[in-house]
Amino acid sequence: MLKLLRASIAFSRKAGLWVGLIVVWLGVNLSPAWAASPGDGAVLFETYCAGCHPKGSNIIRRRKTLMLKSLQRDGYDTLAPVVNLISQGKNNMPGFADQLNDAQIETVAQFVLEQASHNWK
Repeated sequence: MLKLLRASIAFSRKAGLWVGLIVVWLGVNLSPAWAASPGDGAVLFETYCAGCHPKGSNIIRRRKTLMLKSLQRDGYDTLAPVVNLISQGKNNMPGFADQLNDAQIETVAQFVLEQASHNWK
């Protein structure tokens, strides 16, 4: 009987540990709205934007780059229009409001404007 009780306690501890680890993993990996830090803009851009806009260029429409001169010409040289473009999309560019939350969209927009001001270097 004592052997069974010890086995039961050992199992409970291990099960509790596993449940705790799973809960922590879910909290970290499934959190829909994480606080965006400045470095996250680069990660988000690489994940969602760089396929069409490597280093600020545009592989679909060459004239519509993310270079400062192009952004200024097209009226996307401030945060609000860039946020709107990322959210809603336009022409060939899809919107990302379904994939990114507001904080993430703003983080990407800030990253784009910052990189444009440094000529994407």
